[in-house]
This record gives sequence, structure tokens and C-alpha cells, in this order.
Amino acid sequence: MSKRILRKRELLDIIQGATFLGTGGGGSPKSGEVLVEGFLSGKEIELVSVDEVEDETKIAVAAGMGAPEVLLKRGWSRETVNAFNALEKVTGEKFDYVIPVETGGFNSITPMTITVEKGIPTIDADGAGRAIPELQQTMFCINNIPISPTALADHANIWVVINAEDPFKMEGLARAVTTELGMQAGIVCHIMSGKEMREAVITGTISKAEKVGKAIREAKEANKDPVEAVLSIVGGFVLGKGTVISVSTETKGGFDFGKAIIKGDGETIRVDYKNENMLAWRNENLVAMVPDGICYISLAGQPLTNADIKEGMDVAVIGIKAPDKWRVPTGFDVFRRAVEAIGYRGEYKKIEELNKK
Repeated sequence: MSKRILRKRELLDIIQGATFLGTGGGGSPKSGEVLVEGFLSGKEIELVSVDEVEDETKIAVAAGMGAPEVLLKRGWSRETVNAFNALEKVTGEKFDYVIPVETGGFNSITPMTITVEKGIPTIDADGAGRAIPELQQTMFCINNIPISPTALADHANIWVVINAEDPFKMEGLARAVTTELGMQAGIVCHIMSGKEMREAVITGTISKAEKVGKAIREAKEANKDPVEAVLSIVGGFVLGKGTVISVSTETKGGFDFGKAIIKGDGETIRVDYKNENMLAWRNENLVAMVPDGICYISLAGQPLTNADIKEGMDVAVIGIKAPDKWRVPTGFDVFRRAVEAIGYRGEYKKIEELNKK
């Protein structure tokens, strides 16, 4: 793929596929759909492949930051555009491309507001190939792309630019600003060249999300099994199927912490999350963990985030092997504090090893 133009149909497929691939986070698909029907309505989005980007060009990473449940209630307008403008103003840079920080039903398309407003393409890649709860948990940080300066802004164009070279410190400061801005902010960061970008991204993530979303849509239209349709694209493991019997969520420090419990035929699945799904257990045995993906889809074919999943829903929990770039020692290290915060003190175990027959 080189350059493509995305319109409403493609964007809606991307939202559905990215919601599934977003591992419980990345923003609600409902918020993404509101963005498509609102800010992006009637617009054509230019999408380019990584190979199309010249070495010497300037790129910035864009996303929405905050608690998913707040985003679902408030919606989205100019937050990311305002942050982008602030970063250009303070640095004096003029960016040629924008790229998502992560895969998710909202954050895969959030940078496209900048594409529409500023006339620069979105790159078909991102920093994670999944959704992540914290800024330091990306390929950009693992590959030492500087996170400073970082700009944050709200819908009313109140903005802050932060200088902090340590990604962990930047995460804390950005969360504090986001909290002050009402638990929701656009964020733009990781200024890099095209050459640097190629070493630090998971490629083809938007087009992959589109394929998954299209497969789900076409399966539903043909009255076929959407779970099997997803598996035909991504592979992976069915960790369990059943009815959601309990969902508990607590928002603290800018994150949604919680557990979802799914009761199936002779098995109980528990998913522990910090915005995104971190750990999955079957009958108290660990069956998947970050950086591998733990994804929800209803048996009727609706991908779900942790802001959307509710008691009484019939769902499948699917585990997906992480891209090879994640399967290095630092790939789990960036998640260690997150899993420790929800009680896990062990090391990374690959999903295929946890699910050996």
C-alpha cells in the first residue's frame, strides 16, 4: 500500500477492528463513531504507508488521553488539533505527517482530526499495535525516541507544553495536566524523522484494523460467526466464551482499574485491567498477559472496550500473540509497574506457552 483515501465506510471499519485490537482500551468505538459523524464528517483522510515517508520529514505522534469512561460521556472535538498547534508554536517545527500512539477504536482515528485540519497525512502504523495505558509503554520509548517536549490541550484551547526527558516523569506530569483539564486532553509528542519512525513503529496497524472491522461487518451481514471471522484474520486463542457476570471499575489517578468476570461452560474467565486488559485467567490459571493482546468481542459481533462491557453480555475473550518487536526484555519491562499495580509479581509468559494443549 502507498497512499490511500479513507472515507466513512473505511473509517467505521477501522473503528470496529481497532476496538477489537485495542485490548479493552484505546477509546470507545461510540466515541470514534461520533468523531466520524462530526469532526470528520464528509472528509477524505489521506493514509500513507511507512515506506512512503521520506527519511528527512518531520513526524509527530497524536492521541487522546484520559479516562475512557469520561471520554464516552463527553465526546471529542478539537483537543488533539489544539495540542498539535501548541507543539508547532513552541518548537517552531512544521510537521509533515502525524501518526497514532496506539491502536484503538478512538485513538487510531484521533490523529485524523489533524490530517483534516492541517492537511498532512496520517501514517499507517502506530507505537504499539494495541492500546496502552501509559506513555512509556510504546515502541517510541523502547527505541529511545525523545518524548519531550509534549503538548496537551483541551477543547477550549487551554494548552500546556511539558519538558521532561524521562518518559515515566512525563507520564505523571501529563496525567496531572489531563486531570486538571477534566480527565480528558489531546496529546502530541515524540517528534521524529521518517528514518527514526521506521525503526520505532508497528507497521500497517490501521489497514489491519480495517481488515478486521470489514471481516466482522461482512460476517454479520451474511449471518456468519463474527468470532470465526476475526480469528481468520488475526489467528490467536479463544481464551473463553460465556456471559459477563460481573464488571467492577474504579477510576483513580487518571486510569480505570477493574476486573471483568465471564462465566462459561465449566469455566470462569477473569480479566484484570488498567484501562487496557493486562491479565487473563481461566479458573484462576493465567492464560494471557501483556504485551500479548487480550480482546473482547460479543457473540453478536460487537468489539468491546472496558468502558463498554456490561453484565449480561455474551462475549468471547480472544488472546493474540504480540508483534515480535514486543517480544524483547524491555517489552514486558515497560508494563511491569502496571501489572504490579493490579497484583501480579511474576515475569512475562508467552500466550502460546500458557495455552499449550
